[in-house]
Amino acid sequence: MKRFVSAYGRMMIAVLVLGGCADEQRIVNENEPAGDEAIAIAWAYVTARNWQGPAIDAGASAEVHRVTVDDGYELLDDAYTGTEALAVSFEADPNSSVDVPTILVAPESNTVVGYVPGE
Repeated sequence: MKRFVSAYGRMMIAVLVLGGCADEQRIVNENEPAGDEAIAIAWAYVTARNWQGPAIDAGASAEVHRVTVDDGYELLDDAYTGTEALAVSFEADPNSSVDVPTILVAPESNTVVGYVPGE
């Protein structure tokens, strides 16, 4: 019985650790949209401008990173210069001559504030 409890306890700790890692990777911060939400916002912007052509899929392989907005981005509103945003990049077809633009999403308003043109 003691061996069963010990094995059961180790298994529960492993499940909690693994489960905790998954949630932490998905959520950037409690006050910000989850990575999935930022991807959906960015993908809607990409498709509205008909830029989705070189994308491999509709955001399943997208990546979300926190960046500080500078003059290297095409901003929709210059007031976001110097602030932090979520940069959502989509995987492009390797045979395509252009990439899908990286989209900047403001975490506090869940809106697109700029992009980096695909090259």
